[in-house]
Amino acid sequence: MIKKKFFATIYILLQSIVAVCAQQAAEFDVPFNFPLYLSGNFAELRSNHFHAGLDFKTQGVEGKPISVIADGYIVRAKVQVGGYGRALYVMHDNGYMTVYGHLQKFPSGVERAVRERQYADECFAVDMEFSPELFPVKRGEVLAHAGNSGYSFGPHLHFEIRSADGEELYNPLSVYSPKISDTRPPVAQAVALYPMAGRGVVDGSASSHVRKVQNGMVADTLAAWGYVGFGLKGLDYMSGTTNKYGIYEIELYVDDSLRFAARMDNFSYAENRLINAWADYDRWASGEGWFLRSYLLPNNPLRMISADAAGGWVNISEERLYNVEYRLRDYHGNTAVYPFVVMGKPCDIPAVEHTGGYMLRWFLENDVRVPGCRLVVPRGVLFDDCYMKLVVDDSHPSPIYSLADAPVPLWRAARITLDIPVSLLPFADKCYVERVQGAKRSSVGGTVEGNAVSADILLLDDYAVAVDTVAPRVSAVNEKQWARNGRAVFAVADKHTGINTFRGTIDGKFVLFEYSSKNGRITCDFKKERVARGKHALRLEVTDRVGNRTVLERNIMY
Repeated sequence: MIKKKFFATIYILLQSIVAVCAQQAAEFDVPFNFPLYLSGNFAELRSNHFHAGLDFKTQGVEGKPISVIADGYIVRAKVQVGGYGRALYVMHDNGYMTVYGHLQKFPSGVERAVRERQYADECFAVDMEFSPELFPVKRGEVLAHAGNSGYSFGPHLHFEIRSADGEELYNPLSVYSPKISDTRPPVAQAVALYPMAGRGVVDGSASSHVRKVQNGMVADTLAAWGYVGFGLKGLDYMSGTTNKYGIYEIELYVDDSLRFAARMDNFSYAENRLINAWADYDRWASGEGWFLRSYLLPNNPLRMISADAAGGWVNISEERLYNVEYRLRDYHGNTAVYPFVVMGKPCDIPAVEHTGGYMLRWFLENDVRVPGCRLVVPRGVLFDDCYMKLVVDDSHPSPIYSLADAPVPLWRAARITLDIPVSLLPFADKCYVERVQGAKRSSVGGTVEGNAVSADILLLDDYAVAVDTVAPRVSAVNEKQWARNGRAVFAVADKHTGINTFRGTIDGKFVLFEYSSKNGRITCDFKKERVARGKHALRLEVTDRVGNRTVLERNIMY
C-alpha cells in the first residue's frame, strides 16, 4: 500500500507553494467595481471533479463589465454549447493565466475573430489561440462582459487562476479574500466510521456507520475494534449570502495526534477525478451528500490531502475511549471544532470471503474475459483493489453485463468490448454501449468493429449493447413570433445518443445558429447574422452521435 510519508515535509512544501502563489498573484486587481460575493468557491466538490475557481455573483444580471486585473494578452477564446460557454483566457506578465467563463460577449476584436472562424468552419463551437501582439490588455481596461452562457443556470462570472501552461489551478482567495466579507465558520453535518475490510469492525459490523452532528455534537458514541477510518460531511458559509460552499481546511486528530489534513490550495486537471478516491462515492450516488474520507485509498496521490504513516487509518486496539476531533477552517480563519469519542470494544472481526470472481488489482493491468464481454482496466486506474463477480443477465434481448455490485468510479478510462447480439447485427452501424441503472439508461458511446462495440467507461457498473435508429426531435418554437422578435428558435432533443452536430442555412447559404445544451434550444438571430428583410428559405439539419439525421425546413418572412 502506498502511504503519504513525510507528512510534515509535504505540508511545509505546500505552504511554500501557496506563499509564492500569493506573493505573485497579489499583483492582481479585482475584476468588478462592486462588492464581491461568491456563489461558489475553489475546489468545491462537484460530480467527478473539483470546482476549478471562484464563481463571482454579478448582482443577478448579465452584462456587467469585467476589468482586466493585470497587464497581459488574450491568449485564447473558446465557445462551447455547454461547459464555460463563451470563455476568455488571459496570459499575464506575472506568469499566471486567468480564465473567465460564462461570458455574455467578447471584446470587439476577439468577437470578430471568433465569428470569422465560426463562418470559415461552419461551426458554432470554436477554440482559438492568439499570439501576444494580437489582443494585448492593460490593467483596468474592460476585458469582457459577464453573462450566463454555457452550462450556467444564473448570471455570474466563473474565474480561475492557472499556471502559464494552464494545467495547475490555484485558489483565487489567495488574492481576493481581503475583498470578501466572511465571519461564519464551517459546519459539520455528520461523521462516518469505515472499518477496514477484514481488519476492523464498527458497532460489531463490517459496514460503515454514520452519526449526525446536532447542536455541535456527534449524536451517539460509536464502538469500534481494529482498523477504522473516519469521514466528514460538512459545508461552509459566508457573510451576506445564503450560498453553501466547500470547506477550505479539514484536520483530524486522534488523542491529540494529527492523523489527516486537507487544504484546498491547488490541484491539477490530472487530479480532478481523484475526488472519487477522496469522497465516498457510494453515499454521494445514493443522495446522502459528500462524505470526505480522512484516510487514504492505496491509489490516491491527490496533493490537497495528506495523512500520517498509517494513511489516516486508526488502530482501535485498547479497551478505552479514543478522543477524536475534527478541526475545520475557512480561508478567512473562521474555525470550528467537533470533538467526539469512539469506544474501543473487543470484537471478532469477520474475514473477507470472495468466491467465483475476479480480484482486480489497482497496480496491475486487469484483462477479464467472459463470453460476449471483455474488460480491460489499465494499471493505476482503480483507486483500490476491487473484487468483481461479472454477472450476465441474458433475460433481455441485449444481455446486461454487471461489473460490480455497486458502481466503482475510476481515475481514468477502462475499456469494455461487448458482442453485438444477433438480433441487432442488421443495425450494427447504429449500435453503442449504454449504462444500465434500473429503468434508466444512458449512452457512453462506442466504436463498432466487426460484430462488437467498444467504449471507454469511467465506472465499473452495468452495461449492454443498444441501438439508436431514432433521429433527433426538432420543432419550431413560437414560429409566429419569429419575424417580430427577429430570431428563429428551435427545441431539439435526442433520447438515446445525444446531439452531435447541427447546421443551419438561409437561402442555401450557411448562417450561424447557436445551441445551448442546458435548455435544448437552437437559435438564429436574424439581425446579428445580417439576414435581409423579406422572404427566405430556412433549413436546419441536426444529427445524433450515430448519424441519425433530422432536417427541418421553413419558408419564413422577416
